[in-house]
Amino acid sequence: MTTPAPLRGLTVIDLTRHLPGPLAARLLADLGARVIKVEEPRAGDPVRAAPPLLGGQSPLGTLLLAGVESVALDLKQPAALEVVAGLLARADVLLESFRPGTLERLGLAPAALRQRFPRLIICSLTGWGQEGPFAGKAGHDLTYQAIAGALAPTAAVPAVPVADVVGAWSAVAAVLAALYGRERDGGGTWVDQALLDAAVHANVAGWAAEAGNPKEVGEPLPLTGALPCYGLYRTKDGALLAVAALEPHFWRRLCDAADRRDLRGAQYASGRRARKKVARLIGSRTRAAWLALLADRDVPVEPVLAAGEALAHPQVAVREVLRRGADGLPRLGFPARLDGGRPRAGERVPELGEDTLQVIAEHGLAGGRSARELRAAGIGRRPGGVRGWLARMLMRRG
Repeated sequence: MTTPAPLRGLTVIDLTRHLPGPLAARLLADLGARVIKVEEPRAGDPVRAAPPLLGGQSPLGTLLLAGVESVALDLKQPAALEVVAGLLARADVLLESFRPGTLERLGLAPAALRQRFPRLIICSLTGWGQEGPFAGKAGHDLTYQAIAGALAPTAAVPAVPVADVVGAWSAVAAVLAALYGRERDGGGTWVDQALLDAAVHANVAGWAAEAGNPKEVGEPLPLTGALPCYGLYRTKDGALLAVAALEPHFWRRLCDAADRRDLRGAQYASGRRARKKVARLIGSRTRAAWLALLADRDVPVEPVLAAGEALAHPQVAVREVLRRGADGLPRLGFPARLDGGRPRAGERVPELGEDTLQVIAEHGLAGGRSARELRAAGIGRRPGGVRGWLARMLMRRG
């Protein structure tokens, strides 16, 4: 089956770092866009050094960078900024994740870029957005979720960086909408994507639950532990079971299968007493025993799996979102199928700056300079590069 590539022919210039921006760029690459990633020449995107390192490579780096091209540019150098402008002249989308005001200081103000390149889609992906008292403040996924109220029900560090991931998905949706609008109206768009906004949006169940009854930090909501029928419970052998029998017919099947019809009325009961009864019930059998008991009863109860177990799960395997590359490191596919095909970016993970000379030559931006002269002008990977930098960092840590 041919790999779907609905964005083929489009070019994305990616100036982002860390998780959200590279994930957004990767999703666009999965959909067929050409992504040219601009990296700092000495160390590159920090995702290249994200632990753990396996064979000198970061699995997070392989997940986010497979299928893109890497161009090393020192944006503090005028010649490198001229190369960026040359790339933008033939690009459709610019992704950037600098703090507000940084593009202006680099001479790449969005308003000026839109005037110079009227059809360019600019997506600014920041933590707090382009305006407001926190616009220039430092932050990470945890702090965005904290301010968005998303951490309050469990008062715990989340297992998934929701603001980062949903922010990336939202940025992609906005870029696709802007591209569609350009086809209709002919002009580009400046997308202001805040990770805070994504965290607020992702907390949709929380806003609904608190609408008529404000909650305190640590007070569970219906889908975060308040309902006995919906939560995580320990089995007899210490494993965790996810019980999601939210509808009455599912709860009845669970109670009937366990021969505990007396618990039918505990499904939505408030207070800890009902939850303790359900906890004792789940704790009376091993994980294997529960799975065997419920195998043919169509009840939404599943084991909580470790990542390695999840990779081996038959349903995860057949969906092929996650797979192993030739280097043994993980690769992600687009999280949806199009006409039965899974969009995927390429297998190749570029070395830092590996594509610099080819890309600038293709765009006519070398200006007759040699590789050494280009590096002196802040264009291209510097001697030592990311591998040398990683080696020095690992030696210091050791």
